[in-house]
Amino acid sequence: MKVAELRLPATDPVSRGVAYGSAFAEPIRETITLYRDAYEVMGVPAGVIAPVVEGSIDAVRAWAPSVAAELDGVAHGADVPLADLYLLTSRTEILAHAPTAKALECSTIVALHDDRRPMTMQTWDWHGELAPTGVLLEVPLEDRVVRTFTETGMVGKIGVARTASGRGLGVHFNILHHVSDRTAVGVPVHVVARRILDEASTLDEAIALARDAVVGASTVLTVVEASSAAGPARAACIELAPAQIAVVEPTDAYLAHTNHFLDAGLAEGEATSDTSTTGPRLEHALAQRDGAMAATDAVSMAAGMCGAAGADAPVCVRVRPAADLAERWETLLTASLDVEAGAIDWFAGPPSGLDAATVRRFG
Repeated sequence: MKVAELRLPATDPVSRGVAYGSAFAEPIRETITLYRDAYEVMGVPAGVIAPVVEGSIDAVRAWAPSVAAELDGVAHGADVPLADLYLLTSRTEILAHAPTAKALECSTIVALHDDRRPMTMQTWDWHGELAPTGVLLEVPLEDRVVRTFTETGMVGKIGVARTASGRGLGVHFNILHHVSDRTAVGVPVHVVARRILDEASTLDEAIALARDAVVGASTVLTVVEASSAAGPARAACIELAPAQIAVVEPTDAYLAHTNHFLDAGLAEGEATSDTSTTGPRLEHALAQRDGAMAATDAVSMAAGMCGAAGADAPVCVRVRPAADLAERWETLLTASLDVEAGAIDWFAGPPSGLDAATVRRFG
């Protein structure tokens, strides 16, 4: 995956979107085509795509009008119909209608400290064929700067925000599956992540925004709040499903999450396939607590996340070329959030490949 950087102008949302869409018009159109074909290959019923897209457009306009305006601008700048752009924005909601839910995507860990900044890391595991490009966006807003990594054409996924007053917040993103998925059309979960970055300054504010959203598919947002005069750093996993939203707190200053529900109530509606790797990846992530807690930067955090297994750690997902598209996953990106500096340290590959020579900082 090729990752590009784009620093958007400090203008209104539509103009920002136009700048984004114009800069990446060709890859946006390519990614739309890739997803449209993939939905058919993965067995998404054709009759559900249009209603999900139309419902998502209405939901975003009502719940996140600023993000909706930016998406309008992206579509205009890329010269694509808005409904086509929402084939990307609503990809989690559309794929919830696929017949299988392997959930091989993403592992996240967070280590909290009393005397230094929180350390975070996540892998983004996805279908390489659907993401030939990714983008790191810098979005200057009135009271903050948002920096986020996302698939080209989307407006948010993994990211950080730093306010003018110095408050810092970060969001990690893992997909989930619940029996209540498909039962409603709501705000795309990628938009929920972006609005939290745009508007929340604290973990409590992020939780309130998440609770206010009616979603059509499941996801967990791991939100990290930097320390401030108001108190020490905090973090929690916000598990979202159409049925309800739950908050999972750290244990001994450590959080780990993969692709199944940890909240007992939501776990009763778990819809992830029994063949998913989410269980072994969570076990591995929990076992790496000591290494993660000792980490002081992205390089040592990557080593801590892999542990003694190194490149053979289950969180380093390798593609299986002979597998069908629905099962052909790989770790496309490793990201660590510096919530104090408002920066993203990243590497286009698994954590085993992130070292002093390969790590990049977007800040």
